[in-house]
Amino acid sequence: MRPNVDIPWSLHGQVKEWAEKTDRTLTEAYIELVTTGLDNVEYPDKS
Repeated sequence: MRPNVDIPWSLHGQVKEWAEKTDRTLTEAYIELVTTGLDNVEYPDKS
């Protein structure tokens, strides 16, 4: 279930096109993008 997040149609369109080009479902595309993003986010140091 996708969280209730306001995703602009322009961004959703890019994800949909990428999913189609890479033979993924839309759900798989969102999961991969979010996972990749989280792996690359810089977290602030906890002091």
